[in-house]
Amino acid sequence: MGDRLPKVVVSGLVEKDGKVLLVKEILESKLPYWIVPGGKVEFGESLVDAVKRELKEETNLDVEVLRLLDFKEHIVMKYDYHTVVFFFLVKPLNESIKLPGEILDAKFFAKDELKSIDLVDSAKWILDKFFTKSA
Repeated sequence: MGDRLPKVVVSGLVEKDGKVLLVKEILESKLPYWIVPGGKVEFGESLVDAVKRELKEETNLDVEVLRLLDFKEHIVMKYDYHTVVFFFLVKPLNESIKLPGEILDAKFFAKDELKSIDLVDSAKWILDKFFTKSA
């Protein structure tokens, strides 16, 4: 295992009118998947500051962090991937979504639409918890 360490990652769940915002990216598997927007925490950065920065970078949304929803460890040895993801519920402060080059798409999805898209496991997990609690 050597010097490799797990990555600390944050994701911001944006909810609007009963739908959640997801972004589509090419992941370590080299395949496109829908995920909750977010990314790596930088050294010296708080989790809250990281989720605000990542949502701005990936969607152009300024957000207010409402609360921590949960966290999940995700290990996929096949892709040399080990993360601990902290999921936050966030409130958008603007509505102008603009995507950088690495983000293929962004869209709000209702609960019943999630079954027909390719979601990463951690997104399936948090969205199932989120929609179960808000039902």
